[in-house]
Amino acid sequence: MTFGLRNAAQTFQRVINEVLRGVNNTFVYLDDICIASTSTEEHRKDLENVFQRLRDHNLTINIAKSILGVPELEFLGHLITQDGIQPLPNRVKTITDLKLPTTAKDLKRFLAMVNFYRPFLKNPLLHQAPLFNMTPGNKRNDHSPRIWTKENLKHYKAYKEDLAKCMLLAHPTPNAQLSLWIDASDYAAGAALHQVVNNTLQPLGFFQRKFTKAEQRYSTYDRELTAMYLAIRHFRFMLEGRDCHVYTDHKPLTFAFHQRLEKASDRQARQLDFIAQITTGIRHVFGQQNDVSH
Repeated sequence: MTFGLRNAAQTFQRVINEVLRGVNNTFVYLDDICIASTSTEEHRKDLENVFQRLRDHNLTINIAKSILGVPELEFLGHLITQDGIQPLPNRVKTITDLKLPTTAKDLKRFLAMVNFYRPFLKNPLLHQAPLFNMTPGNKRNDHSPRIWTKENLKHYKAYKEDLAKCMLLAHPTPNAQLSLWIDASDYAAGAALHQVVNNTLQPLGFFQRKFTKAEQRYSTYDRELTAMYLAIRHFRFMLEGRDCHVYTDHKPLTFAFHQRLEKASDRQARQLDFIAQITTGIRHVFGQQNDVSH
């Protein structure tokens, strides 16, 4: 299709999805075909299957731009290996080497760069929220100077350190037991999704969202329930049809599905109904065992 047409990308994505539908270990993103095989022999067979499909539909590839048979690959700003996915080390170094932002525009640019790798950060809001508070309003190209307090400077440096030590996210393993760890503070909801492989917890992703002013006025029970609802909604595409246990340090939530719905508010009923579509296995852990709360 002609470049520049509004629906060109969507139309081509639909076509290439149909062309390669059913081919094992193959993932397509627009004009990029990624093949993730478990062995050299399997990779050779996967390549043959992909090439044959393309040949059958009179589609060609640019060999000069193709990368074949490598143990790891840089793709969309991430490093993909057999162990999992992580931010590109050179991108991380570029961000951590940035000078202290002196204007609102520079600070917004820094926050946007780090926010791209937010799924790899365990507790981003802890240091991100104070920095966001330094950029009020949506004024574009705001070159007004920013005044750094000792506290905000501490959050800025800690935010960089967190990025430098960001987690490696494992590749999802089919049929592995999933565990979703939930916690809520007075101002935010947090969650961590893990899979259990060989009796070891492997991180699949992290989620955090700041509560609205109305949500901050909820009771402890409602904040914890809302955190669970938000986390399950966020990870729904990974949880549907899978065996998943939800862990919380708020024990009353473990009895949520044993109470009469007549006693629940409309909001609680809606949230519980949504959660029940994914899992009803809510388990209690003590606060010091809840890794999300640390």
